[in-house]
Amino acid sequence: MNLSATHPLIFLIGVIFVKQASLTFVKTVISGTTVTLLCSNILKEPSYISWFKQTNDSLPLCIATQYTSVNPVDSIYFNGFKKNHVEMSVNKTFSSLKIVNVDVSDSGIFYCGSFLTNHMMFHDKTQLVVNETSHSKGDVTNVDCGATEETSRACHVYYTLTLILSGLVLLPTVLAILILIRLKERNKQKEDAQHRENNEEMNKQLEQVSHIKILFNLQVIHLICAEIHKWSMTGPYKYIYIFF
Repeated sequence: MNLSATHPLIFLIGVIFVKQASLTFVKTVISGTTVTLLCSNILKEPSYISWFKQTNDSLPLCIATQYTSVNPVDSIYFNGFKKNHVEMSVNKTFSSLKIVNVDVSDSGIFYCGSFLTNHMMFHDKTQLVVNETSHSKGDVTNVDCGATEETSRACHVYYTLTLILSGLVLLPTVLAILILIRLKERNKQKEDAQHRENNEEMNKQLEQVSHIKILFNLQVIHLICAEIHKWSMTGPYKYIYIFF
């Protein structure tokens, strides 16, 4: 296949609009080992998938590209990358880039690009870190995920289950917080209702006390008036009654 005669070659020299994913996965390996990088095959119709490498904020270099179709097509390599060191393959689900006998110079950011109608979409970024010696026992090393199609599927299942389990762990926490907030609001409503009830009861008691006090005062006044009347009707002070 002559790529120079096809318009998708434009993306190889960067004269296109691109979209690039921001999430980057980190894979740490030891020098001399073999590592396989994966990216999702998002193409729904025959087109080009390419792998790129970028280091030290430089322009991305195209490693290899392959045209996806019903009939398999060999990958084409660019910029000095050789098939005996890096090997690109594509299936219906993933595209993989296998790097054999990795070296420190292989460190960098790798990502694949899918040529869509009028732009290239970069996605599934992986930062490859190659160390000359192995880590200490306390360090965590990344497992090579996707060396074969079976492990690629297993890797996809692993990431899916990780997302599901994360959601299952987070969901009870959110529900517990919502329940606590609801209980707090309900308790506050009960306290407010109890406070209003106590105020109403206190007001009723005050009204009763005021009523009793008024009745008592009226009885006292009545008794005083009766005594005055009785007293005024006898002796020289009877005219006081008339005055009143």
